[in-house]
Amino acid sequence: MKGIYIMIGYPDVETFKEEFIFSQNCGLDFVEIGLPFNDPVADGPVISEAGENVLTKEINIEKLMDFIRKNKKTKIYIMTYSNIIYHYGAENFSKKYKSTIDGVIVADLPNEYHYFFKEKGFDIPIIPFATTDTDTGKLTQYLNGQNFIYFVGLKGVTGSKADLNNQVNIEKIKEIKEKTAYNMIFGFGIKTPADASAVMKFADGFVVGTEVVKRQTEPEEFKKFVKSLAESGEKQ
Repeated sequence: MKGIYIMIGYPDVETFKEEFIFSQNCGLDFVEIGLPFNDPVADGPVISEAGENVLTKEINIEKLMDFIRKNKKTKIYIMTYSNIIYHYGAENFSKKYKSTIDGVIVADLPNEYHYFFKEKGFDIPIIPFATTDTDTGKLTQYLNGQNFIYFVGLKGVTGSKADLNNQVNIEKIKEIKEKTAYNMIFGFGIKTPADASAVMKFADGFVVGTEVVKRQTEPEEFKKFVKSLAESGEKQ
């Protein structure tokens, strides 16, 4: 499972549309769409600045989500923050986007608080997080048909470099896979196609964010890099 993260509407609407269409036709399995938030605690400077750019332009997010719905070929996930969903209203968010997306990744929502949105009518799968500190037995309580578990490969914000030879990470991923039978997607800290290939040796897939967003301002560089990610490693 090979995926990328892109910031919606960045650097402008037409460039985003061009790059999204490419992402749907280059061999990726999924795309995470970032919805910007004004206090992105999990994001490093590249993604934070991209989100701020979108917010200052007052881009019509709903129109772009409709464009995504009409042109999707891969699985689509929204990655955002709790306040965005809370502002929409959990039930309204579900009704608006359930036909477009396959799940949400909520960067500041611990697994044990999934119920907060579910009780308010949220009807879209919430992707659970795991780290080396995760209690695998407890993690199983939050699994209810999601497509994968998102393994956070480092402590810190997006844009940092992960140690892909970290045996603690590798053993934890193996443990969780054995006990849950879920796909494990490795995120945070992948910089190159070679990194992505390395991850595919011990995880079921990867997602690359910062290095992709860096290239959203240059469509040809974006396409070259994303294509190289799609061709990396062995598809699981």
